[in-house]
Amino acid sequence: MNYQELKTLLAEGDFKKINEALTSQVDQPEIDNLKKQWDVTKHNIFDYGKRPDRTVMYEDPDKKDADGNPVIEKRIESVSRIPVPFQKAIVSKAVSFLFGNPVNVTAQTTNEKEQIALSSILKIWEDNKLDSQNRMVARQLFRSKQVCEIWYPIELEDRQDVYGIKSKFRLRMSVFSPWDDSILYPYFDDYGDMIAFCRSYKVKGTDGKNIECFDVFTADVIQKWRKGGPESENSDWTVETTENIIKKIPVVYADQEQAEWQDVQYAIERLETLLSNHADTNDYNGSPTVVAKGNILSIGKKGEQGKLLEIEEGGDVKYLSWDHAPESVKMEIENLFRIIYAFTQTPDISFESVKGISSISGIALKLLFMDAHLKVKEKQEIFDSYLTRRINILKAFLSKMDTANAEVYKNLIVTCEIKPFIIEDIKEVIESLVNASGGKALISQKTAIREAGFVSNAEDEYKRIRVEETEAMSFSVTENGELGSNE
Repeated sequence: MNYQELKTLLAEGDFKKINEALTSQVDQPEIDNLKKQWDVTKHNIFDYGKRPDRTVMYEDPDKKDADGNPVIEKRIESVSRIPVPFQKAIVSKAVSFLFGNPVNVTAQTTNEKEQIALSSILKIWEDNKLDSQNRMVARQLFRSKQVCEIWYPIELEDRQDVYGIKSKFRLRMSVFSPWDDSILYPYFDDYGDMIAFCRSYKVKGTDGKNIECFDVFTADVIQKWRKGGPESENSDWTVETTENIIKKIPVVYADQEQAEWQDVQYAIERLETLLSNHADTNDYNGSPTVVAKGNILSIGKKGEQGKLLEIEEGGDVKYLSWDHAPESVKMEIENLFRIIYAFTQTPDISFESVKGISSISGIALKLLFMDAHLKVKEKQEIFDSYLTRRINILKAFLSKMDTANAEVYKNLIVTCEIKPFIIEDIKEVIESLVNASGGKALISQKTAIREAGFVSNAEDEYKRIRVEETEAMSFSVTENGELGSNE
């Protein structure tokens, strides 16, 4: 279906046809299964059908049968269940390396109007806390495979100075994904361009009942479909249609083929099984077991120091030791950890792994995090276009809020640069640059004060330093101890 056919379909207002047409392209993720894998309390290790408790037989010394023999009874013993939240760790580190540093938003401005336009975009960025929102977007994408952000204007009481321009509107955005029970339906034409976007969700009515909602966004209109009303028995779908003033779908959408941990999910489950089984083995073999050969004639009392056991001649008493430790189990556990880290490109930066590193160079740091940075490069295939579309939506809104400079926003080319997180060895970088410049200064004293971050106002601090230097140069102590001018 092309865009003209889509406009005709929406104009007819038949919800059933609209729903069937616009929800046909994208397969929805198995979100219930992904949530189960994310929540450690719902891992298979806690499934009593897949890992049942153990039934054991034991002698009850207080009960005897008719012949005077101990009664054998059954008892249910709980098995160990050790979950490992690897899914959360994989996603968390991927998000931190991707958006641990703020996105660098720049533009090649050539005049004052372009500088004001860029400043307005940066103010929207700051006002909506987009560096934090970036991490939220990435987290939702990495665990639920789909995410979108929807931009919308909020009308103010009167015209105000917002984003450096006079306007009656302020921009806001919301992030949605299958994780919050939103169902997302992008619709693409034959050329791969998104010509419509739909979101299906439910809201609580005033009577506490759920109302089914279905929003449709196109470049020309925004339709909000509702099934009945909060206090109505009407089950028909009603629609509210508004014009899309920016003539661009105000939605940024991204998806990926699978959740971040999907390739190693079975390895995680196997690891949890091994750790739990090993814990059961430790419970069984951890306490010392005494083996006696022959009859024990006497034994010291409980708590008595220097106990003496008296046994018959030829007898022997010793502890049962675990001569064959499960080295193969230990090796498999270590291999599973390596597999999970390696095939999700997740660096192991736990204290246990890095505690032996006393000093590490900048090059070594880059090598240590190289796999994680390669993963960031892979994710840039998604987020470079994602951030570019966000910027285009902001420019479209600003051109309507500041109509006098609409062409400036339209023609301004804004670049978003993702900077992977890494611990910089600043000293090594500065020394290398100083050597490369022949020992010359790299930055001014004022810039150094600002970059140090020890004071809130670098300009005032620089002036104080200059005053102190002037006072120090104005006077000197003469050889006979008198104060005199340098002149």
